Amino acid sequence: MTAFLPGRANNPTTASGWFRHDLPAGGNVGPLLLGWCAVAAGIAAGDGRGPWPLALVLAGWGAVLAGVGNVVGKDARAGRGAVWVTLAVVLAAGVTMRPRYYAAGGWADVSDALGVAGGLLTAGSILWWLRRVPGDRAGARWLVSPSCFWSVVGLMTGAGIAMILAAPQPRIDVFYLLQVSADGLFAGADMYRQQWAPSHTGYPVNQLFDVYPYLPGTTLVLAPFRLLLSDVRYGLLLASVITAVAIRRIMARNGALGDTGLPPALPLLVLAFPGSMYALQQSWTEPLLTACVSVMVWAVAAGRARWAVVAFAVALASKQHLALLIPVAAFWPAFGPRRTLASVAVAAAAVLPWVAVGPADFWRDAVMTNLRYPVRGDSLSVPGVLSHVGVTTGFGPVAAALVLAYWLAWRVRADAAGFCAGAGVVLLTLDVMNKQSYFNHYTLPMALLVTALAAQGERGPTAPAAPVQRNVEKRSSAAPS
Repeated sequence: MTAFLPGRANNPTTASGWFRHDLPAGGNVGPLLLGWCAVAAGIAAGDGRGPWPLALVLAGWGAVLAGVGNVVGKDARAGRGAVWVTLAVVLAAGVTMRPRYYAAGGWADVSDALGVAGGLLTAGSILWWLRRVPGDRAGARWLVSPSCFWSVVGLMTGAGIAMILAAPQPRIDVFYLLQVSADGLFAGADMYRQQWAPSHTGYPVNQLFDVYPYLPGTTLVLAPFRLLLSDVRYGLLLASVITAVAIRRIMARNGALGDTGLPPALPLLVLAFPGSMYALQQSWTEPLLTACVSVMVWAVAAGRARWAVVAFAVALASKQHLALLIPVAAFWPAFGPRRTLASVAVAAAAVLPWVAVGPADFWRDAVMTNLRYPVRGDSLSVPGVLSHVGVTTGFGPVAAALVLAYWLAWRVRADAAGFCAGAGVVLLTLDVMNKQSYFNHYTLPMALLVTALAAQGERGPTAPAAPVQRNVEKRSSAAPS
């Protein structure tokens, strides 16, 4: 079904993989890229709300299912260049989609300018990587150099800082509950017993007022940024940068940054996707999760098992739905059930104090609030759209779709790329079939798909190789890390 690197199964940390290693844009990679593009366009088109952008999201979901399900076949070379051109076009067009909402003034203009520059540079880097030939001028070669990567990181970081300054108090409950719960943490307050303003009268949003719907890890990680910089969103911005750097290191470990590998700008998709500054302005917490998972994958490849266990534990202790990835992590031979259980134990230990102090409050906020959310008509999901015609789906279709997603994750479980692709398809399926799914929810599976592409051909820690593959292993170990 697929073409593997010779002798790759000799490595004790990974078995024969799923992606093609000789054709970065062919085989299963093309459908995943097209799926990423369709989902990105769908969530940006309506600022993450339905119903009509759901058509794009469903097309993306179908492409991802096809890619993970190996429908395309190993010799699917059609559209190899077109796939990458499509990605560049989505990024370039995405710079025009810059909803300001609560941002205003000169800092908003600065954020827009820096974000546009970063997005266009990312698109240009991908296009130049696609067509470059030996003898290119130095200026052109810069587009695929490390300095271009770090320049875009700097531009997007600057855009993020400017966006935070332009919208110091966005009128969304997530911002207030993160800020106030961080203050409460230092004051010894229980976040599951707090309210986010002295009274409803003084609360500027008509949303969650006295409910903390996350797990404590979210505030534990972000609280230092509230203390030192007065705004938790600086922590979310740093998490996005960490994700991009971790993905780049994953690519460097497997030699995918060379001329025959993947575009060096690939990790920048987690920073420069359409609407990235909108997501930061709203204080949505998905960057924490993407950082944890990307660091986990890099740590496994680098042979730092304890780091991987801790990174996954932080993710599990931050958002409830990350528990859906516990089976996927256990499937992955390089991580396995033992390390998965260790991560679960660490996460449980981090959450336990809040459960012990106020079990009823924890149950109400962290469990029942999420289960009792109603279906909303503006949700970018199948139940949300069907609610317009009076159709209620119930839990059955969700369960059936997740069974399919887990089956696909099981099929591709062999290596890091398979873990990320399997995790991505599980969470993307959840978003498509959930009662309430919006812009931010889709950014996590999108980041997992990018990590899956970066991890293709990942070999993990260096292992003895058979003589027939010495040249291949030598190229891999000589890659920058």
